[in-house]
Amino acid sequence: MPRLDSLGSSLRPAFSGREPTFVSDSAAVVDVLRQHGLTARHYGELPTTDPDLLRDVVAIPVDFATTPPGPVIERYFANSAMLVLPVASFCGTERGALYMLGYLADIDLRRCVDGVQFWLGQLETAPRLRLTGGGTDVEVVLGDEVNLMSPKGNVVIQRGEWVSVAQYLEVGLVSSPETQRPHHDMNGTFVAEGFVVAHHRLYADRIKHTAERTWKYLTELRARNHHAPIVVEIKDSRPVSLTCGTESVLAEVLTFVDPNKKEYVSEFGFAATTWPTDDVDWTINSQFNEAIGGLHIGLGNGVTGAHIDLVAPRVTLA
Repeated sequence: MPRLDSLGSSLRPAFSGREPTFVSDSAAVVDVLRQHGLTARHYGELPTTDPDLLRDVVAIPVDFATTPPGPVIERYFANSAMLVLPVASFCGTERGALYMLGYLADIDLRRCVDGVQFWLGQLETAPRLRLTGGGTDVEVVLGDEVNLMSPKGNVVIQRGEWVSVAQYLEVGLVSSPETQRPHHDMNGTFVAEGFVVAHHRLYADRIKHTAERTWKYLTELRARNHHAPIVVEIKDSRPVSLTCGTESVLAEVLTFVDPNKKEYVSEFGFAATTWPTDDVDWTINSQFNEAIGGLHIGLGNGVTGAHIDLVAPRVTLA
């Protein structure tokens, strides 16, 4: 992947002009990064690694079963500026990790932050948003409160700050943690070209199997229907129908998500930036596909069931 040759320099803005060290539990990923001239370490090499190399870090957990536990991470990285690519929460494969790294090499983090600031401004000043494109036509009326997923409003990661790559890629609104009811009303038709399935590290040993079954079900659903889009009708922030081609499968899809989170659309998020949708590989369950552009909506929270993101990359603000 020749794109990886520029990966270190593309990430310098996040690390105050320095190139980071890449750390992963996957020996194969570490080997590929080294072949492209990047500084990379396996977690098993941390005891013999110069601490100065761990001050600016890109962490790439590929499998939670082989990623060190929290106390070990804290010991080595408590004072690090860290960017996390949570591959393990999605596909958990070397292929998925390299796919994410390839996109990261191409991305302009400053432009992402500009996009974050744009959407934050919209949320502050526009109580009503209409979003259209690619068959999607939804209206969102914001409430007096919004729950945001900690978007990155500035490009630099400070020492001691750990940042998920998603914080650069999207501005996501989620339901209140105390109640499944979101602080907004969404109504309309949402047409998804692709989907992403995630699970949280918490209870990963139990939820991973559910997430994998969800991915398999949705993949087979679209294949049976000649890769037709997934269409969701939303009323009062509730999904009231979900179809793909000739099949109506809302009840089936909701069996995969958290029992107490399935009544409402639990998240909707705006992509902070865009890149060519022709390059998207929807066969890879990747966080980058979630924020490829446009709008995505989420079902479930990924803790006691799968979190499903449906992605409409051609949506724009009307």
